[in-house]
Amino acid sequence: MITIVRTAVTMPAKIGEVIPIAKEIAAIVKRIGGKDLQVGTPVGGNFAEVVWIGQYDGTTQFEDVALRCAGDPEYRACVKKLETLLVPGSARDQIWRHL
Repeated sequence: MITIVRTAVTMPAKIGEVIPIAKEIAAIVKRIGGKDLQVGTPVGGNFAEVVWIGQYDGTTQFEDVALRCAGDPEYRACVKKLETLLVPGSARDQIWRHL
């Protein structure tokens, strides 16, 4: 089992616009890949961050869901909405292995 943690930093004062889109992306991933993604923001630290957290059986399952999402027009359109709302190059993925 692995947990994928994807974070991105929003442009100044844009977190309120990003959260509904982040939740929409999570709903699309659920529809396409059957995986629940949690959407969150930090309690402390950089208040301009948004996070998606998902659990998968392994990297193969994550890659399968990611590829199906990348091929879905609704998912791509939703991600495109974030283009001007996120700091370019700020997206970061962490993969945590469960012990």
